[in-house]
Amino acid sequence: MVYLVLAIIILHIISFRLSFGVKAYINTDKNVGVISVKLFFIPIFRKKINIKRLLRGKEDIKQDNDDEQQEKSGKPSRFKSFLKDCAIGILKAVCVMTANLQAKIGTGDAATDGMAVGMLRIAYSQFCAFFGFDGDGGIIEPDYNSEILFFDFFGIFSISFADIIFAVCCVIFEKLAHVGGRRSYANVAE
Repeated sequence: MVYLVLAIIILHIISFRLSFGVKAYINTDKNVGVISVKLFFIPIFRKKINIKRLLRGKEDIKQDNDDEQQEKSGKPSRFKSFLKDCAIGILKAVCVMTANLQAKIGTGDAATDGMAVGMLRIAYSQFCAFFGFDGDGGIIEPDYNSEILFFDFFGIFSISFADIIFAVCCVIFEKLAHVGGRRSYANVAE
């Protein structure tokens, strides 16, 4: 009888959905950037970003990244590939309950503003498509008269432990199934 009660409690915990609230706010006029994550509306992560310092240090980071990319060569390890596949499987299991985006982009050049707005709209629609969410498309506007980046995103996401376990098991079984499989080549006719 005790085992049955424990099994029911464990099944309830595994199937319980965890809700995360994510808020990202960036405003270059006020030099404010905040990213916060809440679990059941209890803050678990909050990071303030100094936008001007971040933009100033961008040139140094680009030079360092170019040097690192020249040093790296070869394929990623099998373990890193496994972790990447697990992360993708877990992200596909995430349910989007709500998502809201308001953005305003201005660079001082109309053509650049149009391209930036178009790319952000494409990125947001791909984000919604990846998570299977029919969003409202967000409000993304160009600001032709000033240099500004205003980005305000809020979303509520949920996932359960069962989804995580299922995604990892699917990746493991897929990797095991391909171990003894025949290699496929691009130029082989089927």
